[in-house]
Amino acid sequence: MAQMKAQITLTVSESKLLIAKAIASLPEVRTATKNGKILLKGGTTVSALSEILVKTPLRISGRVTPRGTTAAKHVVSDYPHSILIEKGKARNIDETFVDEVADLMRGDIVVIGANALDVHGNAAMMAGAPLGGTPGKAISGMMAEGVIMIIAAGLEKLIPNSI
Repeated sequence: MAQMKAQITLTVSESKLLIAKAIASLPEVRTATKNGKILLKGGTTVSALSEILVKTPLRISGRVTPRGTTAAKHVVSDYPHSILIEKGKARNIDETFVDEVADLMRGDIVVIGANALDVHGNAAMMAGAPLGGTPGKAISGMMAEGVIMIIAAGLEKLIPNSI
């Protein structure tokens, strides 16, 4: 009997959507959607997840492009950069990020993106301000409270070195 082999190639956009659908299907995410909180911090893959969960895209803040890193300092957008989903309802938390993080509890979910992923599975996010800006100051608190942290990143972020 002949063995069949197949290769499937996805575009970056298709990969982001597949990752977002996989995250949305996780039992922890489904439970938090009904009974807890899910914090989504802007990123391209996280925005795809936001569109699946609450039909709202997120504003993207920084990107790595062939020309180098870019910031969104002067980008005008009606979309939030970070949202909190509580019992299926989403709200913009751009102005209250740190306060909202302080209220997260064990079993709540935080989904953030990454700008780089190394061959060991370590992820890194660009920091556009001292101490990583508002998110950087809050991430350690998230982990200390037992919040489930999901880093959504595709292999297009793969770097050949150790982070």
